[in-house]
Amino acid sequence: GWEALNGPAASASHIVFSNGEFDPWRAAGVNGLNDTERDLVSVLVQEGAHHLDLMFATPEDSQSVRDVRALEMAYITKWEQE
Repeated sequence: GWEALNGPAASASHIVFSNGEFDPWRAAGVNGLNDTERDLVSVLVQEGAHHLDLMFATPEDSQSVRDVRALEMAYITKWEQE
């Protein structure tokens, strides 16, 4: 989980951790993180599965996955401008 980011990965920054609500790996992932100083954030894709936000967009995508993708793109755009 996110506590590893305070150990060997203490210098990590600029990461959006995404987890799907129905992802069996979610429990072992980074959850509940919002470190604005290092730009480390975790988001939950409601009704999402493993890596759903990284798949190609389709008309059937839920609003939740669209919102998470928009958030990810906003962070990436911000980081590119730094």
